[in-house]
Amino acid sequence: MKAKQAGILAVILGSICCIGPLLLLAIGVGSGAVFIGRYHWFFIIAAMAILTWAWAKYLREKTVCDCEHKPMGGQRSAIVTLLITTALVIGFDGLNISRYVFGGVPPAAQDQLSNGLSRIVISVDGLSCVACEIPVRHALRRIDGVKAIYVSGATKTATVEYEPAKTNPEQLVAAINSTGYRASLPNK
Repeated sequence: MKAKQAGILAVILGSICCIGPLLLLAIGVGSGAVFIGRYHWFFIIAAMAILTWAWAKYLREKTVCDCEHKPMGGQRSAIVTLLITTALVIGFDGLNISRYVFGGVPPAAQDQLSNGLSRIVISVDGLSCVACEIPVRHALRRIDGVKAIYVSGATKTATVEYEPAKTNPEQLVAAINSTGYRASLPNK
């Protein structure tokens, strides 16, 4: 395998966690995102390992060509491909890792809000990255009466503000469970 192809493979692996759930959601199989989310660290590590190997292969070939005073075929396209794939892999991996480092703080749990809405924090097993949050957010957005949603892979929770007259916590949990993730109501 050449360095360029290895770089492209690294981007594909690095982007599966981010693009995979979106594609599955687009074709109506959002529950498949759970599988990808479960193994997202594997994809990140594999992408970084293959990208490192691609750079080592490129540099090794360049060193041999320099030592033999021969021109390296495709050097310009290889370096451009490796630079672009490196930026993409770091970007996709950064999206996954940033949620753990800069996950943010969800709104405080509070049953009744002053504006007549209720707020609930629902535990969601299986959330692991920013892309995993998208199917959960999408499922909750489709429920009539939901006014605000905060989904966090870092805390593995979904905080929802809703109108109690139009929906209830059980419907919210059912919507999340329909995505393939396992939601549970807080213990009171």
